[in-house]
Amino acid sequence: MPDRLANVPRGLRQLPRMLLSVLAVASSAATAQDYPSKPIHIIVPYAPGGVVDATARLLAERLGPSLRQTFIIENKAGAAGKIAAEFVSRAEPDGYTVLYTTTADLSLLQGKPSTGEAIRKLTPITAAISPVGAITARSGLGLDSMEDLLAYVKSNPGKLTYGTAGYGSSQHLVGEYFKQQGYAMVHVPFNGIGPAMAALAGGQIDLAITNLASSLPLAEDGRVKILALPQSEPFDDRPDIPPITKAIPNFAFRRPFALYAFYGPPSLPPAIVAKLADEIGKTVVTPEIKARLKALSIVPIVTSPDEFAAMAQEIGATFQTVIKSADIKLE
Repeated sequence: MPDRLANVPRGLRQLPRMLLSVLAVASSAATAQDYPSKPIHIIVPYAPGGVVDATARLLAERLGPSLRQTFIIENKAGAAGKIAAEFVSRAEPDGYTVLYTTTADLSLLQGKPSTGEAIRKLTPITAAISPVGAITARSGLGLDSMEDLLAYVKSNPGKLTYGTAGYGSSQHLVGEYFKQQGYAMVHVPFNGIGPAMAALAGGQIDLAITNLASSLPLAEDGRVKILALPQSEPFDDRPDIPPITKAIPNFAFRRPFALYAFYGPPSLPPAIVAKLADEIGKTVVTPEIKARLKALSIVPIVTSPDEFAAMAQEIGATFQTVIKSADIKLE
């Protein structure tokens, strides 16, 4: 039977497909114009009371009026963030269920062999904030700078101990990165940053890879010494604390790896992604929010969806390189 389309010009034959693409874009734009028309649920993979939960509530408090809609925080803790990520991955891609988590933890989850494909395909919306990290030493250690620490560890491998929020945490991976660069220390995992800092202040460990907010009060009391920030840029509020790149110019984690960010279900329409990213970006730079974040040693991060997706991919790739080199088992 002759092909009835054989004599139709190729451009005309592609017209139906082109029309479908145009209609899809138009539908997405129309959906975004009406969005949001009902409450938005922010899923947090940690228990109430922590920094992620507190900042989620802070942002929701301001996003509500700007989008003229209610934001509801739902805490779904457990399984290293998998419960919350899985919940969002199965939600309708309509913008009414989003995940607010740390990019480091989600990247580690997405890199596990057992993680489902839907979690790997969560839609990056935007970064929102970044808690400033810190490499902090116990008082009495006698090392007053990051350069002093590196020189000592190089000459005394395996002698110093460092605490983190747990095995396989982003802080642990930074410690493993140091080891791969020839600076070997003994890892002491804790169940969270709080217990690690208590052990540091008590002199039970030598160092902690932690955050600035938990280090500053102890430093002001003379119980610990902050050696460096594990990033390439200084923190404006504490220019006296150097970034680690002063001591290690080629430090792998050049971007802040502790990003708190928003993700949507797979296939979230681009127009809704753009609208959420725009509103979140406007919110985190308002004077009120900036002041409240600054008091917690947290900086606002404004990114487009594409910029954030690239950042998340870079962070994940860096972590996976360290994990494979150190043969860390995360299952």
